Amino acid sequence: MEQAVAAYLKYLNIPVSERYCKKRIASHPDYPSILAVADTLQQFGIPHTAVRANKENLSDLPFPSLLHLETAGGSLLPVFDAKDLEDSGEKLNHWSGVLIKAEPTTEIADKENKKALDEEKRFKILSSSFIFTVAGLVAIPLLLSFSWVQLLIIVTALAGVVTGYVLFAKDLGITYQAVESFCNAGTGSGCGKVLRSEEGKLFGFITFSDLTLGYFVAQLAAVGLVVPLWSGGGLLSVLGWMSILAVPIIGYSLWLQAFKIKEWCRLCLVVSGILAVQAFIFGYLFYSGLMNPMAFALPEAVITLLLFGLAGSSLLLLKQAIQEKNRAVQNEIAAARIKNSPEVFTSLLFRQRQVDITPFEHDFLIGSPDAQVKLTMAVNLYCGPCKNELEPAKELMSIYPGQISLSLRFLKSGDKGEISGRLLKAWLHSLKERKNGLPDGQALMDEWYELMDVEKFTSAHHLNDTLHPTEADAYLNTHYDWVKSAGITKTPTTFMNGYELPAAYRVKDLAALIPGLVDSFGNQIGLNTMKGNFVSTKMSAKQTNV
Repeated sequence: MEQAVAAYLKYLNIPVSERYCKKRIASHPDYPSILAVADTLQQFGIPHTAVRANKENLSDLPFPSLLHLETAGGSLLPVFDAKDLEDSGEKLNHWSGVLIKAEPTTEIADKENKKALDEEKRFKILSSSFIFTVAGLVAIPLLLSFSWVQLLIIVTALAGVVTGYVLFAKDLGITYQAVESFCNAGTGSGCGKVLRSEEGKLFGFITFSDLTLGYFVAQLAAVGLVVPLWSGGGLLSVLGWMSILAVPIIGYSLWLQAFKIKEWCRLCLVVSGILAVQAFIFGYLFYSGLMNPMAFALPEAVITLLLFGLAGSSLLLLKQAIQEKNRAVQNEIAAARIKNSPEVFTSLLFRQRQVDITPFEHDFLIGSPDAQVKLTMAVNLYCGPCKNELEPAKELMSIYPGQISLSLRFLKSGDKGEISGRLLKAWLHSLKERKNGLPDGQALMDEWYELMDVEKFTSAHHLNDTLHPTEADAYLNTHYDWVKSAGITKTPTTFMNGYELPAAYRVKDLAALIPGLVDSFGNQIGLNTMKGNFVSTKMSAKQTNV
């Protein structure tokens, strides 16, 4: 499901990190479901609609779309044009009638997505640099001491490295559409069954993909780097013997696929073909006398074996590290799926201490006063964590406009509270000067955190006679008295609808929870209960019939 969404958004040229998108969908408490996708798109700020269409009107579907299939617990089928729809064939028999249509956008509200997208771009740049460097290291020695034999072995070794990487990536769960189409063409289960078979493993844990990539990487390094720089030249003879000794492996692979597993792995057949070509090349060179099969010494044989051992062990260590990271990510997603559950959150929320959040007469409010989710935050203007906590709150209100409000309550900042007092007076003055609506409290906070200087802030906000000193002092004391009565001992302290946020949650963790909480609070369900079928309520709110 998450892979289909990532591919769909990529097709629309929407700047979404593939990794972050998949993680967000998979960590949704209702994964796998179309609700998980719809909520993620909403969190990203991507305009979209989820509709129910008649299956008889397939030709009238809007393109491109994501079709919801009732298979494997719920999956999605990207359909980019009429040809894709025609090629989908039997898959359409499982279509539930629900589809998602997203609209292209260049702005993503979630800032974490931008960080993940920047990381992906850096990874692509580093990968390209690595490939370019390796190509240069192989090409330069080859040009300095050109040999047709060496060129042939390098070409076949490169083909083996590419095929080995694809196999290695499949073991780690990394897939490519072109590779999957090649593997799954025709009948049978493709490459997966052969690669997962126990008979194809060495010592019970070294897979065919490990052996393939390690063998050809070592061979490429030997032919491209070591051979041109090694004066003896006997390394090619060692490689020739290793290539000829690999012929029985070809026979075993074919026997395993044909008689034991009874499935053909197309990538495995490609590897067997490359090994056969190399064995033929070296066999011809040995037979014709163009290469002396015994023209090597013990040091050359030892160096070659050590090189293959280094390549193999390095890849196994890399694979183990990646697998451990993948397991950590999966555990994180599973934990986040629980943490992002509105039922779990509200169960914890309603056990926290409760305070009075009745709005002040001139409440320092950011967002809509009619919002269902009401955040109240006690802040100190010289508190760095307060600034950091206000940023995700600002982001939440941009993602869910009209659904969240933020009321700020200020502690005394500076000597005798002149800093917080000055900002609150500026707010109160703005309220009196403004005839309709609320002033921009977020802009006022942003201005303070940009200046962090009371003199500059004061000079930027001149107070007129409209603000009476007694009235201003009374308003300031309203904030300070609330802080005292609420028992605020640290900043920031955040409350939701009167309850302090659980210790395991911060404002940035609320992004995945807001849709469910809006439904809960919006339906005026008791603050100690949660509507059990909120998922179906959310689905009906998101779907319309066409």
